[in-house]
Amino acid sequence: MSIAMTMEEIQKGVVEIVSRNSLHNPEKVNLHSNIKNDHGIDSLKIVNLLFDLEDEFGIIVDQNSMVFDNFATAEKISSYVYQKLGNP
Repeated sequence: MSIAMTMEEIQKGVVEIVSRNSLHNPEKVNLHSNIKNDHGIDSLKIVNLLFDLEDEFGIIVDQNSMVFDNFATAEKISSYVYQKLGNP
């Protein structure tokens, strides 16, 4: 997206994407829940989540940053997206 987004808008979008990709408890996704342990997003399902992030926010997820710890929670994902959108 070329329109500047606030962190709150990014967080809301990320929570929605995680919920869509959740294998269980999609209604309980929050910024601090672990996407693997709490929502069943494994290494295969995270690929879909990454594609959804790229489509939703118009970013490219760098191969070097594809470490599960960088994407462990919606909060960490939001921070990553925020930085990819050119924010400090």
